[in-house]
Amino acid sequence: MSLTIISPLFKSIYMSFTDYSLMSATYKWNNLDNYITILKSPDFYHSLRITLLYVVNAVLIDLLIGLSLALILNRSIKFRGFFRSIVMIPWAIPTIVTALIFMWIYQPDYGVLNYALNHLGIVHEKINWLHSINWALFAIVVVAVFRQTPLVSVMLLAGLQNIPGSLYEAAKIDGASGWRMFTNVTLPLLKPVITSVSLIMVVNNFQMFTLFFTLTGGGPANATSSLAILTYETAFSKYELGKGSAIGVIWLVLLFSFSIIYTRIMNRNTD
Repeated sequence: MSLTIISPLFKSIYMSFTDYSLMSATYKWNNLDNYITILKSPDFYHSLRITLLYVVNAVLIDLLIGLSLALILNRSIKFRGFFRSIVMIPWAIPTIVTALIFMWIYQPDYGVLNYALNHLGIVHEKINWLHSINWALFAIVVVAVFRQTPLVSVMLLAGLQNIPGSLYEAAKIDGASGWRMFTNVTLPLLKPVITSVSLIMVVNNFQMFTLFFTLTGGGPANATSSLAILTYETAFSKYELGKGSAIGVIWLVLLFSFSIIYTRIMNRNTD
């Protein structure tokens, strides 16, 4: 653990206070210059906004679809075991493979998405999904949801199976409708699981790099330039590892702060 996590972490923190560059390969202490430069840079706030937009949309859609799937798979339906087995297939596919598959789906001239939308009469012009300022981020969110929703649904399904059936029977005897049972029994007892799943998904999506880099590379016109892309470009395209490390440290502080605040708020509401 010290070799794979602790040592690189402390080295990155140290580098964030230096002018270390791949071109010079020397460490020159510069105090807080890297942080001051980054926090004054419009590119940083643009990337932070893109990251937050992506995370909020991806996590909310993951939870809505994942909860819907979990509720369906928790019911007594035909071939329930089969559906429970295949639901994890998108999650089992490596992220890079999923991204490459969707690159073909989004292909403007021969992609199946444009063909289907044109055939249904929904759109009449070919949309260049990954090279459109208006659609590129949405396209990445769709890919993320496709891959992550199965994991969310399985985790929520595990939570649903831990809810005693006697509570639903008692609610039925009291004349509660399906919606009342969902809001008064299912959601309150599922809240700890939803809290944990939400936090996991926020952390995973906040540091998402593969989808952004493979699908758009941060384009077009920086419309999908997330913090992960900005860190990569600063460190390995501009060779400024000191500034790249500083972005990573700020990124770590934001995630750590969010995790603490989110956990305390949810625990307070639970109590």
